[in-house]
Amino acid sequence: MSRIIDHIDRAIITCLQEDSRRPSAEIARNLGIAERTVRARIDRLVQDGVVHLAAIVNPRAVGYEVTADVFLEVELGKVQSVADEVSRVDEVCYVGLTTGDRDISLQVHAQSIDALYDFVSERLNRIPGVLRSKTFVIPRVSKQLPDWRLPANLPEHQSISSRAVAVSSSNGE
Repeated sequence: MSRIIDHIDRAIITCLQEDSRRPSAEIARNLGIAERTVRARIDRLVQDGVVHLAAIVNPRAVGYEVTADVFLEVELGKVQSVADEVSRVDEVCYVGLTTGDRDISLQVHAQSIDALYDFVSERLNRIPGVLRSKTFVIPRVSKQLPDWRLPANLPEHQSISSRAVAVSSSNGE
């Protein structure tokens, strides 16, 4: 299953990125198209895994003052099982399988440096299959996912592959 991202989809995505609570009627007025078209396009963009509409929590605003990137080296054959287990941990907001000298990359939010230390030494390093970890505290973030915008250089006839839909679906989106 694939489809084209056209100039209307791009314009709708831009409007939603500026204000995700903007009503379809307002988007339709701004773009000069029918509200029903906007609603249908948004539904299809979500269904195809192009966009995910959600409230994004600012961890610092709710007491998670420390952000860190952690890289795990894992026993051969246990990468996916370790990634699955780490993905279930509340403090972890991102888990990626990597290439190079580390096998898993994750981002974690902790309430304090002490809590981060306990999390890495007492929880992560005790997961069966984890050989070692390397932690980088992130004192300041300049850009994060909510700040990312659809690149201007994306071909207007970019197909959305069924792989994108499958990945989106497996992440519960």
